[in-house]
Amino acid sequence: MASSKKNYITREWYEKLVAELRDLKEVKLPDILEKLAEAKAQWDLSENFEYKSAMEDKDFTNSKIADLEKLLANAEIIEEEKWSAKKSWEVDYGSNVTLSIEWDDAVYTVKIVWTWEVQINGKDDLLISLESPIWSAIRWHKAGETVKMRLGNERKNVTILTVK
Repeated sequence: MASSKKNYITREWYEKLVAELRDLKEVKLPDILEKLAEAKAQWDLSENFEYKSAMEDKDFTNSKIADLEKLLANAEIIEEEKWSAKKSWEVDYGSNVTLSIEWDDAVYTVKIVWTWEVQINGKDDLLISLESPIWSAIRWHKAGETVKMRLGNERKNVTILTVK
């Protein structure tokens, strides 16, 4: 039975994933298959490291292709400008949030994004997933509010400084 769960994603990330899928199918997989054919030509496959390595690469690449195809098949593109204009005063998908967390004195600026978009590029460019503990704590709250975030068996205070 096919999953009907929508994968909400920005146009930018949709295009990146489509390009990654194309690269996997048109460049990487053919290269791996060529290496696999070369390794098979060496006959003794039982102790053939190149063959085993190429098979692992092929399996990994095919798995990644299947994951991307499933993701893209259920993708719904979110127009960030329209989404964030709805409730710019509350933390929601696409919000840029400045916050402080109880365990240190640092101030973090994060962007709330879909799970597949998460990357950490340094303290000033954090992308937070819609499935993260921080998102669970701050969603739909406003600037100036302090909320509790569950982290393992502990609860930490998170103060929302700004929402854009």
